[in-house]
Amino acid sequence: MPPLEFFAPWLLLLFVAASILVPGFLIWLGLRAIGKKRGIVRCGLANFAAFAITSLVSFFLHFTPLVFLVPLVAFVTYLYVLKSLLDISFFEAFLATIVALAICFVFALIVLAAFGIWFLFAPPRVEFGLKF
Repeated sequence: MPPLEFFAPWLLLLFVAASILVPGFLIWLGLRAIGKKRGIVRCGLANFAAFAITSLVSFFLHFTPLVFLVPLVAFVTYLYVLKSLLDISFFEAFLATIVALAICFVFALIVLAAFGIWFLFAPPRVEFGLKF
């Protein structure tokens, strides 16, 4: 078996691809729900660029007295960059983001319910040793 260092570059590429494609898929689903057609890779790259620019803006706002406004300014910056890169309106970018968030939330609820049912009927662990 090859050493672990052999797999590290491939795992990094897999992680980078997944970090672009998975959010891109969610934004793509949000845009499809409101009737816009864009590519998954384009949505993913736009999301990645919007995140990078928003992080930079938030970083510089942390050094100002406006630090309490960072979440609002960051979200507005994210929506503006997403709007600009995907050629959609500001409201459509907001709706696509909300739909993507709702899809992610429903998926998390399904996973939590599945694990909850699984743990409910799973046999209990057997503990060895002394309990204090």
